[in-house]
Amino acid sequence: MKKILSLGILTLCGFTLVACGGNDKESTTQTSATVEKKESGVYFKDDTLKIDMATVKILSTEVLPADTSLYRDKPQLALTYEVTNDSDEPLSASTVWIACMELTQEGENTINKLTVGMTPQDERFSEYTEHQMDDIKPGGTVKAIISYDLDDTDTPVVLKATQGMAGKELGEKTINLK
Repeated sequence: MKKILSLGILTLCGFTLVACGGNDKESTTQTSATVEKKESGVYFKDDTLKIDMATVKILSTEVLPADTSLYRDKPQLALTYEVTNDSDEPLSASTVWIACMELTQEGENTINKLTVGMTPQDERFSEYTEHQMDDIKPGGTVKAIISYDLDDTDTPVVLKATQGMAGKELGEKTINLK
């Protein structure tokens, strides 16, 4: 009798499992999400570079003649600029400039990357050299100057602005030297 009862319970359990598992209808839930593209707010226009951590405004450009008494062996292109720290951490004006700006000039057969020259020692640039190596506090703004050695003072220089060292190119500016 126990065998028959056990066999009956096993059969009932088997039918129950088959009945529960016999439903082949798939239940799918479709979820759609709308992703808003965040406006990045990075750009280079009207001599102003805006990246996430800083804003750089080019104030002036000038060709400086070679002058060994001022440690200028070659003519230089001097650029004055100001940097506003838009981040939460201190940063330096020169670091932002070097990371985001590249200057080139066409040669006869090549496009030459200009190298950074000696910082102009002219007295008239003292307000730009005073804090250019100091850290800028978050929200602070400083003026700075940088110069590039020139082999040719006739051919225009192209400044390319990027979003950091290997970042996306944001724009360019042609600087006429004459």
